[in-house]
Amino acid sequence: MTETETGFQGRRVVTLAPEAPHGAIVWFHGGGWMLPLAEDAIAWGRDLAAATDHAVLLPDYPLEPYPAPNAWCTDFWRHCAQTLPGPLVLAGDSAGAHLALCALPAARPDRALFVYAVTTLLPTRDFGSWRAYRKGWALSPRLMDHFIERYCPDPAARYGASPLEQLEALPPTLLITAQDDILADQQADLARRLGAEQHVYPGAHHVFLSRPEGAPFRAQALADAAAWLAR
Repeated sequence: MTETETGFQGRRVVTLAPEAPHGAIVWFHGGGWMLPLAEDAIAWGRDLAAATDHAVLLPDYPLEPYPAPNAWCTDFWRHCAQTLPGPLVLAGDSAGAHLALCALPAARPDRALFVYAVTTLLPTRDFGSWRAYRKGWALSPRLMDHFIERYCPDPAARYGASPLEQLEALPPTLLITAQDDILADQQADLARRLGAEQHVYPGAHHVFLSRPEGAPFRAQALADAAAWLAR
């Protein structure tokens, strides 16, 4: 496994590559659009690269209010699509999956992989998972509302910042979903509307990829992602 650092528009990009990679995965990290978790994503990136035999690119995108992160991530994804050999996978978790979904129209990937994606910023609170996992499950509605307010302070702009309201189709896409997560039903809605494949992990919480207690689910998610990419 090799680890290199490059830059794009003034931001760091870490690339983790196995020997003779079969393709590349562009991965946008989570963190509610405001937490600097690029460094924390490196351990996951190493595991993902080893499991899938793909190079994994981890960009440290700007943590600023909308639309700055979207613009940067879209530019970076377009750049990767123009310069990297295929097959290319567009991916991310949580807020990073949201940014990847927003960037998707800039260049269609061969495949996409999204983990507990934030698919809407609109005031939709009728999802059953939003009500069922309000407290004690790593991500709460109150915290989510705080993230959205910081990311997109203008309520009038949230329609344009919500990829689920803009996309008409997805490439072959795998959604990895923690069952015990307020966003679980948003994932199911995305799968139903746009025909994505969804794997739900009963007992898993939001951020299980990075929490020690999520290790069994993390291992299964890696195996499932590798098998799906190998089809």
